[in-house]
This record gives sequence, structure tokens and C-alpha cells, in this order.
Amino acid sequence: MGGRRGPPGGPERPLRGLPGGRARPRPSPPDTTPPEDDHPGRQPPGNGDPPEGAAGGVVRPLRPLRVIPGGAPPLRVIPGGAQAPPELADGDGHGSEPADGAERALATTTTRPRPMPGARRRARPRRRWLAAVLALVLLTGLAVTGRVVTERPGAGTASTAAAAAATGPAAPVRPSPVVATIGTGGFSYDMVAGAGALWVVGSDEVTRVDPGTDSVTARIPVAATGSGPAAVAVGAGAVWVPVAVPAALWAIDPGSNKVTGRIPLGSPLRGSISVSAAGNTVWVACCGETSAGFPASSGRLLRVDPHRRRVVADIPLPANPAAIAADATGAWVATADGRVLLVSRKRNRVVTTIAAGGPLGFSQTIAAGAGGVWLADPFDEQVVRIDPKARRVMARIPAGAVTTLAVTGDAVWGLSSLGLVRVDPVHNRVAAVAPDPDLRRARLVAAGAGAVWTAGWSSVSRIDPDLVTP
Repeated sequence: MGGRRGPPGGPERPLRGLPGGRARPRPSPPDTTPPEDDHPGRQPPGNGDPPEGAAGGVVRPLRPLRVIPGGAPPLRVIPGGAQAPPELADGDGHGSEPADGAERALATTTTRPRPMPGARRRARPRRRWLAAVLALVLLTGLAVTGRVVTERPGAGTASTAAAAAATGPAAPVRPSPVVATIGTGGFSYDMVAGAGALWVVGSDEVTRVDPGTDSVTARIPVAATGSGPAAVAVGAGAVWVPVAVPAALWAIDPGSNKVTGRIPLGSPLRGSISVSAAGNTVWVACCGETSAGFPASSGRLLRVDPHRRRVVADIPLPANPAAIAADATGAWVATADGRVLLVSRKRNRVVTTIAAGGPLGFSQTIAAGAGGVWLADPFDEQVVRIDPKARRVMARIPAGAVTTLAVTGDAVWGLSSLGLVRVDPVHNRVAAVAPDPDLRRARLVAAGAGAVWTAGWSSVSRIDPDLVTP
């Protein structure tokens, strides 16, 4: 009455796994004398009274049951009891957890067979409860995560839409100024436009491109014994190609696409080789030869008479030439140390030295026409304009790292880090830029034959100048 009682105070101890103790001693032999009661006033179970375990009391020691022939099957020994074999112990070496009071009461009767078939399944109710809690937490986390992931695209779409609304409509895409691309079939060293065609110098030949059909119409072999063609120029009635070894200037007839002459140039040509023609003169520049009386750090400028087919002047230069451009005054020579030299055609010597910038060292870095002499200065990212009459720098035009130049009647064209730039010679500024990816990979530029041309490693592109607009 009034709740579950505590463990007895006598020598008797409760069953293993029951409240008040963990084990009990093996019971003494059966005795007919009823055990002494440690609690006066209590009646032992009997006379039809239920056992104390059923009412929340303490179960007294159990005696081993005997199997009654023909009766009910014997009861299984309670794990942890006096007759329990070791294998019935729990997996961790401890007994099973206590059963409730009703099951302990049933364990003392012989009317219920096999009272403990589910004892092992009820060994760890606490662990099952913990597993259920963990599973619930996991499912809750997955649900929250799925909700967050589901909501993210909507937020991102809203942000993108807001950004698009803020920036307004997209700018219209301008058409590419490249109207044709022609394969040349090999590495391009130099090119020039003139005499009704585009002429491209390769490893062992000169390729002619027809601007009317945008196709290759001729391949002219230039098979020297020591080296191939190094540069190309058009003027003085022919297409001119210098060869380093043996040093010679080859003449190609643009009407027949055939080599019509080879003019010897003396000792082998070294370093950067360039050629330009104007009027009745062809100029070839290269580095000097010590054996010819020139210092190793200087250069040479050869003047060739195309009618007499010979060199008429061998002019020493104070620095190595990078490129030359000829006009009616003479030859303008860009040197590797950033100077521009004017060689007079009347005197056959250097008459003017202009400190333009630099250092240079690239081919096609100088061009003459459109009212000036133009120098590409890639390290200072500018185009330098020189007044040919005053023979001084008159403008420095920011244009990116420009390396190559070409001149038409109303514009100066250059390849730079910005792309293909168009310089306005009237206002001395960059008027337009064509940032086409193909133009960024170009190495050479030429102007003439009704178009602007750029060359990459093994192809040339035809540029419509009217599409290069601001």
C-alpha cells in the first residue's frame, strides 16, 4: 500500500536486476520451515493471496521448479537468476534489465508457459528511444535544408532580375569587321599590300592573295640555299624579297608571278631584316658585319638601284635597325634603342636623329604617309607622330601596346593590346577600336588593295575599314 517498498534489511537480497541490488547469493536447500520475515506485520504470500511482486513489493528468493510429467512445459530460467547459465547474460556481460511487477508475479506460477520469450527484445528500451530521437532530428534537418535549397533559386532569380532592370537593355552587338579569312598554309614573317594584291612571306615562298576573290592565286618559291625570305615590299615596279644567305634581293614580277632577278647584297645579312621601296629606290636594312668595318652593335642600310640591278650605297648606321619606311625624302629607320634616323637619298647618309622613345625591336614599327612618319612604341603604349618637315615629334597618341603599323590615305592602322586601332591623323587620337578576338591574336597588319589586312600564324584576315567605327 502506498507504493513500492525498499530492499529487505536481512541477509536476503533481491533478484539480480531488481531495485535495491545487483546480485543475490545462491539459495540454500529447500526447507519446509517458512523463512523469517524481516518486516513484522507482513504476511507471506499464500492462501490465495497474490505475491508481493504483483503489488509492488519485493519478491522473495525463488526455488528451482520441477518439471511435472504431463504438465505444462517448464518455465525458462530468468536471466540473472540463480540457475541462469552464462550465455543468457546480456551481450555486455551484465544481466537483463528488470521486468515489471506483473511479469515477476507471473514468473512464480506454473500456469503460463515460457513467460520470457521477449525478454531479450526488451533488453535495451532506452537505446531504442535514443535511436528514435536521433532519426527524428535527422529528418527535421533534412526538411529544413531542402526548404532552404528550394528557396535559393527564387532569391537568385529575383536578384538577377533586379540587376538586369537596373542596368537597362543590353547594348547591341556590333558586327565583326573581319569579312574574310584566308589560309596561307605556313608561318607568316611579313606582308604588304600593293600592285593589286596582298603579298605574304612564308618560310620558303611568297603567297599572293587576290582581294577580289579573297583566295590564294599564286605561290612563288623563294628557295635559297641558306635561308628563306625575310621581308617583303612593293614598289619600283616589282615585289622585293630580301634573303639573308646568300645575301640577295629577289625581284618578283606581279604580272607573271615569277622571279625576274636576284641582286647580290654582299656579305650575309643578320639580325632584323627589313625592306622598303619608293620611287626608283629599294632600301634594305640589317645589322652590321665586323669584317666589313662596322662595329658589331651598329647596322647597315643598303641602297639598291632596281634598274642597274646592283647596290649603289652601303650606309653605316649608329644602331641596329628594327624597321624602315621609305618616301620621297629618303629612308626613315627605327632603331632598337628608340631612335628614328633619316637617311637622305641625296647624300646617302644619316642626316637627322630623333629621340622618339623605346626601346623598340619589333618589325613593322614605322610607317610613312598620311602627313607624317608614325612610330609604334609598345612599351609606352603609344603611337608617336613625327613631322617629316620639322623632323621632330609632334604628337604622342595613347593607343595601347602597339607593335605594328600601316598607313592609308586617311588613317593609321595598328595592332595593339586593345585590338585593331584606327588613328585619326587630323585630330591625333584613336578614333575606333575593333576588339575582335581574332584581331587580338594577329601579328602583322597591312593596308591597301581596298582593305586592311591582318595576319596570324597561318592565315590572313580581310578587314572592312567601314566596320571599324566608334
